Amino acid sequence: MEIINPHDKFFKEIFSIKKNVIDFLQGTFPPEILKKLDLSTLTQDNNSYIDEELKEHFSDIVYTCFCKDKELRITLLFEHKSYAVACPYLQLMKYLLKIWEANSKQAQRLIPVIPVILYHGKDAWKVRRFRDYFEGIDEVFHRFIPEFEYLLTDLSCYSNEEIKDRAFRRVSLQITMLLMRNIYSDRVLDAKLKGFFEIGRKYFEEDEGLKFLESVIRYLYYASDIEEERVIETLKEISEEGGKLSMTIAAKLIEKGKMAGRAEGKVEGRVEGRVEGRIEGLKEAIEIGLELKYGVEGLRLQERINKIVVIEKLEAIKEAVKISKNMEEIEKLL
Repeated sequence: MEIINPHDKFFKEIFSIKKNVIDFLQGTFPPEILKKLDLSTLTQDNNSYIDEELKEHFSDIVYTCFCKDKELRITLLFEHKSYAVACPYLQLMKYLLKIWEANSKQAQRLIPVIPVILYHGKDAWKVRRFRDYFEGIDEVFHRFIPEFEYLLTDLSCYSNEEIKDRAFRRVSLQITMLLMRNIYSDRVLDAKLKGFFEIGRKYFEEDEGLKFLESVIRYLYYASDIEEERVIETLKEISEEGGKLSMTIAAKLIEKGKMAGRAEGKVEGRVEGRVEGRIEGLKEAIEIGLELKYGVEGLRLQERINKIVVIEKLEAIKEAVKISKNMEEIEKLL
């Protein structure tokens, strides 16, 4: 699956490396869960559980491992979010169903799934129980609503110092989390960039470190407004090979027409990153609203809505869903 959002692409590149995932789990998972997992058995599941309906909007990273005290396999589903969503349970349930359907088709017993969300967006992420989205219902009906939890790592809840000195041990994960946490603040990113790169001074001398650095450079070029020259000069101070690599990547991107100066070169990155993320978030919010308010019938409008790429129009539709008395009022905006 091709991921055009640079945040998703960077996330998938980093979390496809087992050592990074283990470090993330050790730094973020509740101790009572972590002590049950045998991380030496951690294996990436290369199957994608995203169907045709979802593949343009979401990315999934799935691992499995065994418990320490019994022959029980656990699935870990990692989902990245660069924007807050209204009801994450609906998307997660689609993933869970796909995974369990795969278990069933392979004549396996159903495997427990721990959904994990990594969030680094601007807006506050509000954790609610799934039943809380069903407003006005009596408690007697709660038993008919699926109930499960997800583990949230909200990077805004960590300081830069906590990420670097306490939460994570691997250099690559420290730099990844620092960049993702600060990617929307060019002022902070510009001021802290050298310090972030300094963490990887020795790591960038290794082949593995240079490969990671390539992902970092591409992420900065596409997802931030930091000047390319600033990245190159900063890396030159830290690593001679890193400086050369950044210049090589910049030249390649210019050749491909993906970075022809600030006016043209960053447009695609921003559209595919910040704007694309905003568009996806609005479409998902509209879909959730339609489904909650009008059920399956409401979702028949989604195909037409998915073709809209104007943020202002999507925002108007989102507001209309909230206050509409019937679907015809929404259709007038399409």
